[in-house]
Amino acid sequence: MLRHTVRTLLVAAVTGAGFVAVGLAGSGAAAAGTHAATHPVVYTSSQAGYSTTGRLFRFVDTTVKVPAAGTYNTYAEVVLGGTHAAPVTLAVKAGGGPNSVGWAVGVPPFGMGGGTLSRVAPKPGDTVFIALYYDRADGGVTATATDLTTKATQSFGISPGTHAQFNAAEVAGVVDNPKSPPATDLRLWQATNSAVTTYTGVHGTLTGNWITNQIIDTTNGGPTGHVVMSPSPLFNNGANFGCWLRTYLRH
Repeated sequence: MLRHTVRTLLVAAVTGAGFVAVGLAGSGAAAAGTHAATHPVVYTSSQAGYSTTGRLFRFVDTTVKVPAAGTYNTYAEVVLGGTHAAPVTLAVKAGGGPNSVGWAVGVPPFGMGGGTLSRVAPKPGDTVFIALYYDRADGGVTATATDLTTKATQSFGISPGTHAQFNAAEVAGVVDNPKSPPATDLRLWQATNSAVTTYTGVHGTLTGNWITNQIIDTTNGGPTGHVVMSPSPLFNNGANFGCWLRTYLRH
């Protein structure tokens, strides 16, 4: 299981007006050696991607192609988080296989505090859709995974309560930070067709009528650390990005 020194941003930092106020290093240059950021930056020690804040969000999804297991312990995730509710995560592991699609509440997936969607067992190269939907009327979050290659699909209901205030949504790659960098920048994940929906039914991608935050993984979880993993700029109208393991990780 990934150690998650800093658990999903949506646990430690969501307070009141949204998590971006906590752990926000500002826009501009991110950490040493990476491209200039075009969105406010939040630093972590395990994640890279994008999050949305500034509204209440009932839905988040993305589509990824499952990579081979390779050298790095990594997964892609979508998260709903906020006040008055523990963050809910749905993720898919690199390498695929049985129990490679997992959900969790308040903790990282693939451990205690969650479970797996066992009917979806993608192989490397399969394209997988993962989504979380919060039904405010019955207080349930539905986690759905669909292997678009094999057509296998499964949904699982989670109950955070009818008063959950999910004021952040996230699409990210997660990695157990390696001790040495790859020889060249390496794309671990490609997120496509990412989307969010607000409580009032406003649809959009990771950019829209809300704040878009860039998430960067560094060696110390802060702006002074060397970049381990960072996302590419958003493209396809804010719906797509890649999660890249970088070469300038300090040995």
